[in-house]
Amino acid sequence: MIFRLEDDADQQIYAKHHVNAFSFYQSLSELLKHLKEIYEDQNLIQKCRCKYVALKQHNKSFSSFYSKFTRIFSFLNYDDITLMNNIQDKINNRLQNALSVCLIKFSSLDKLKIFLQDVNNKQ
Repeated sequence: MIFRLEDDADQQIYAKHHVNAFSFYQSLSELLKHLKEIYEDQNLIQKCRCKYVALKQHNKSFSSFYSKFTRIFSFLNYDDITLMNNIQDKINNRLQNALSVCLIKFSSLDKLKIFLQDVNNKQ
């Protein structure tokens, strides 16, 4: 079989082909299985939890921060209420202050996001 690969994957396949030419891949599924063993992240959820705990907005734009926030929590099993409570500690001080004086009780993460985006865009 002939494959077109790049970078590290190419080097992994090339090495196996030349070192063990008699047991070279007989099918695409063999190739994919080998690459999965090398590159699949066995601890993805644990890493996402660690990234989630460490995530802070600091000087990033709200859009950039929220994009990373959603990407990380998409791997975790958190409900909207938990996320809405947690995001308050992760946003920068300016947005935290705006949220603390806000009299609105947000019913969803999307509504909270819209509010924070509006505040961020006004300042």
